Amino acid sequence: MVLIKTKIGTIRECESQIELQLSQFLTLISMDSGEVEQLELAKQFLFKTDSDTDKRLGLEYLYLNQCYQELQYVIDENQKSDNTLNHEAAILYQLMLDLHNGKQVHTIRTLSKAITSRHPEISCLRYFLYIEVDRKVYNYEKIGFYLNKIQKLLHQIDNPLFISFCQIRIKVILFHYYWKRNELILARKNAYEALQMPHHVRQKVHLHLNLALSYIFEDFDSSIYHIEEAKYIALQLGDQDILEKINMRTYPFICAHFGKVEGITTTDPIETAHIEIVKGNHQMAEVILDKQPVDTPFTQYYLGLATRKQHFFIYSYQCFMEKRSDHFFARLPLKASDGLGI
Repeated sequence: MVLIKTKIGTIRECESQIELQLSQFLTLISMDSGEVEQLELAKQFLFKTDSDTDKRLGLEYLYLNQCYQELQYVIDENQKSDNTLNHEAAILYQLMLDLHNGKQVHTIRTLSKAITSRHPEISCLRYFLYIEVDRKVYNYEKIGFYLNKIQKLLHQIDNPLFISFCQIRIKVILFHYYWKRNELILARKNAYEALQMPHHVRQKVHLHLNLALSYIFEDFDSSIYHIEEAKYIALQLGDQDILEKINMRTYPFICAHFGKVEGITTTDPIETAHIEIVKGNHQMAEVILDKQPVDTPFTQYYLGLATRKQHFFIYSYQCFMEKRSDHFFARLPLKASDGLGI
């Protein structure tokens, strides 16, 4: 018998007919635990469960929460299963994890074709993998096609928790899709709806950060509100990597973009150059940017600001539009070029 302790006492996960399912467990712990504590308790549950169904659900739960180390462990457990669905799901999640870890897109795409199961749950996961592959190379053309396929398949699945996990994924995907198309009303609608849904607390940090960025052409206070929300959750999670990203990149970028750089410091060289541009130290910023090993549309945009040379803005705009299909951030060089009158 295994004991999992919460504020309301001890939950007994036992080898009997009354053993809790993951859906029941998540409902129970939500009564007196915050989302961060729920995540830690759910991890304990997933490491101990003997249920094939819950082991599969655990894959999506951990993927949604970006718990990649724990996900690898549960993938390995599912790969050992005699249950065909668990084994096939494990293969697809391994490919998702490999994609996240930088494995080449064409390799992932090729390997994904080896899974030919027509089970609706596996088919959903395969389409989600296709979406992740396309997003990795900034190809958004087929996302609507894949999401339509997934929505039809969800009607054939009788696991409400799996369906709710999929709906979270869909909302997040649609947020990114509409955001990059500069359709901000629809983007934010999907993001705010996702934020109201349970079971993906770590992803909510990134939703808030991206929502903060979505306001850079409108309102400083709205951007900072979402920065603070992201930071609050990250502090609860104790996630130093996310906190460093917030403090060293996203927050300095937003402050510099709005011209509010007093007291703002960062160890990130690109954003250091951005801050120096706002301060009027254009030559110093140019020196910093010239030393950067990788050209990005952002560095080209900053070089345009530092040098007031049109070709940097043109190159930045073309990279955003043609290489990244990013209509939102393409507004940066376009607006800067118009503002400088060059």
